[in-house]
Amino acid sequence: MATPTPPPPKNFAGPLEILTHALHTTSHTPVFTCTIAAASPTVLSSQNCSVNRDIALAEAYAQLAHYDVLVIPGGGVTDPGGVLEVQGEPLGLVKKFAELGNEQRKGGGGGRERTLFSVCTGSLVLGEAGVLDGKSATTHCEYYDELEEVCARWGRTEVLKERFVVNSRSGGDGGGNGLRIITAGGVSCGMDASLWLIREVAGLESAQRVAEIVQYAWRQGVVV
Repeated sequence: MATPTPPPPKNFAGPLEILTHALHTTSHTPVFTCTIAAASPTVLSSQNCSVNRDIALAEAYAQLAHYDVLVIPGGGVTDPGGVLEVQGEPLGLVKKFAELGNEQRKGGGGGRERTLFSVCTGSLVLGEAGVLDGKSATTHCEYYDELEEVCARWGRTEVLKERFVVNSRSGGDGGGNGLRIITAGGVSCGMDASLWLIREVAGLESAQRVAEIVQYAWRQGVVV
């Protein structure tokens, strides 16, 4: 996970809680091992919660090919470009991760799925990185217009008022860059999308078990 600053803690902690509870139903081994990447050793949320990183961004770049999922949690913004005030990270990390899927497709490599996953206004970062061009996406319900504005710089993106939107890899190159792109609305929508991802990777039983453990009513989004 890479964090724009400062993210509300639930946009980060909600999906993290869901993903780290997921177990394979036969081996009971973890489905995901989560690593927190950030520019500074400690990230302070908008509610003054501190999160310690596991690795620096330089290390994240060096190891990026070994990761299957990149999660970008959103941050509180007061204007359309607020989450993008610094034209740096995690924009570069998002672009590099998307390029990995594209390079794999061009090289004829297959089988390994990569997922780029934003929560809340994290979708603005994906839009600014240009990876939502020609795709469908969503964001926090108060930022639909802002997402359309950001994405229009690159081309056309259909902004849907859904809890989460999945651009599936199935069929051809999976929507352009050889990777699955998931955009979710705020907080609980990111938890819904996380459960969907668990279902895809480890099966429905595993996802239902996580929802039961955290006592959460799982709601669905759309797959396009």
